[in-house]
Amino acid sequence: MTVDRFVEDRRARWARLENLISEANGRVERLAPSDVLELGRLYRSASSDLAVARRDFALDAATERLNDLVATAHALVYSEAPTSGRRLRRFFLHELPSSVRANSRFTAVSLAAFAIPLLATFAIGLLLPEIAATALPPETRQHLAERRLWTDIPEGYRPLVGPLIIVNNVRVAVAAFAGGLTAGALTLYLLVANGAFLGTVLAVVQGYGLSGGLLTFTAAHGPLEISCIVLSGGAGLRLAWALLRPGDRSRRDALRLAGAQAIRVMLLIIPALGVAGILEAFLSPSDAPIALKVTVGVVVGLALWSYIFLVGRPSRKSAS
Repeated sequence: MTVDRFVEDRRARWARLENLISEANGRVERLAPSDVLELGRLYRSASSDLAVARRDFALDAATERLNDLVATAHALVYSEAPTSGRRLRRFFLHELPSSVRANSRFTAVSLAAFAIPLLATFAIGLLLPEIAATALPPETRQHLAERRLWTDIPEGYRPLVGPLIIVNNVRVAVAAFAGGLTAGALTLYLLVANGAFLGTVLAVVQGYGLSGGLLTFTAAHGPLEISCIVLSGGAGLRLAWALLRPGDRSRRDALRLAGAQAIRVMLLIIPALGVAGILEAFLSPSDAPIALKVTVGVVVGLALWSYIFLVGRPSRKSAS
């Protein structure tokens, strides 16, 4: 069976399921009893369709759209009272990491958009250090000319600087996420610009022989902060894809479904950026041993990605 035939044979059922989801608007109690029964039947049918689609058409856009539909229906079918502890546990231990994993394709593109300019400008900066230095702010160039970094934060100011760092990091992440509504143009610009700037800074600092101090400063918060930038960029690209390629849905419905997934990614990023900001304000500029900073950076980075890739996966026993 071709993917076109597969979709055509099931299009009416999927459209009806989507209509019921829209009518429920997040609460199954809004549906008539007969519609609730139909919702359950259509959800089970769509879940079976998704299993077949993942097996036979794993890379097709139709499978991605069906996955979004089933995920949205699942949240509605198994919805509980907002204050339910069981509902919160399921959200944080299954739905949230599953949503981030479902966005992995766009996260990979985001990583490439950040890392490639970083590596390119780092290489160019090593070859042309004087030209690369002109891309840095005058104050930063002055610090480097004096053979010192700009990363020192006086201990008395750290409680004040910490919230400012967190707000700035969240602002960048939200801008990368919301940039998806510009068809991804703003998101890609922010990823490329931040990657290019970081590569330039690393190259120039390397030229002055101060790279060890900069890496020591960023060891604790850098892995988590960069991870959050890449994840937020992936969330923005998810919105952009829905805007550019809505498929069989209207752009409004495609954006609504993509937005639900992307917002879940942001719900993970924002507290993670809070942790990164605290580390950047208090641990990174401190006189703590480099081994401690590296250990903290590795632990918090691994904790984030372990949560994303390991938590909420069905066990082999339940999958079989």
